[in-house]
Amino acid sequence: MEKIILTAVFALYTTLVPAQIEISKTFDLEDNSTLLIRLFDADSITEAGEALWEPYTYADELSANLSDDGWMHTRLDTLLFYTTYDIERAVAVFETLHYEGGAVSDCHDCGVQISIAIFSRRADGNWIIERFAKHHASLGGGGHGGDIGLAQLGENQTCLSLQMSWMGQGVYAEFLSFLNLEDLEKVFNLTIHEDNMGMLAEDFERSYSFDKAIQLLPTVETVTGWWEFDLVTQGTEPDNDVDRAVPANTVERYAFNWETGTYMKVCR
Repeated sequence: MEKIILTAVFALYTTLVPAQIEISKTFDLEDNSTLLIRLFDADSITEAGEALWEPYTYADELSANLSDDGWMHTRLDTLLFYTTYDIERAVAVFETLHYEGGAVSDCHDCGVQISIAIFSRRADGNWIIERFAKHHASLGGGGHGGDIGLAQLGENQTCLSLQMSWMGQGVYAEFLSFLNLEDLEKVFNLTIHEDNMGMLAEDFERSYSFDKAIQLLPTVETVTGWWEFDLVTQGTEPDNDVDRAVPANTVERYAFNWETGTYMKVCR
């Protein structure tokens, strides 16, 4: 019996070790093709730099809207570098496109599915992966994604910013979201612009247009380490009670809340 138990333990150990070694392997962030192949288990890379891979689960197939050629088409969109607590890090954002008849589908609701990989640089200069979220969010429309960047919201708090535009029934809007790069959860989102000029351009009483901007307050001390900010709104907004546009000029203070992991309005 003791021999059997030892054999079983050894077999379990040998199955666990390769997985640990695989996770700790280093990545060459300058080699886009190898990055795509390893993270998505891709079969090949097209001339356009897209990785072709098959979904291994039904969830994969549903989340990214499998193309009609039977492949997932994924490419590297953005590679950004940042530093937190003196550690060099990188975030790679990938987009999975939906193809129909050999072309990217341009349907109004068709954006891209984005996947996010976070890397850190070891003391020896090599990059290792910290986390990878496949098909984490949808971004954009008309077959295209949006603008992706970094936003510093604290001395050691960096977020991924995702911006996209949308138009429907004569209303044009631009949206902005911030994802915490520590856990990829959304900490804040807002509409940075909206107008109905496409529907009521000549109806001056009911046509509206407003813009919102974030003004960071890094000199205000916080216990969370996340900076507070003022959300400044300028322009006009619809008022259904009077059926016309009214002024929308406000300044609202926001602070990070540890319990929710998000920014919340501060009552002043």
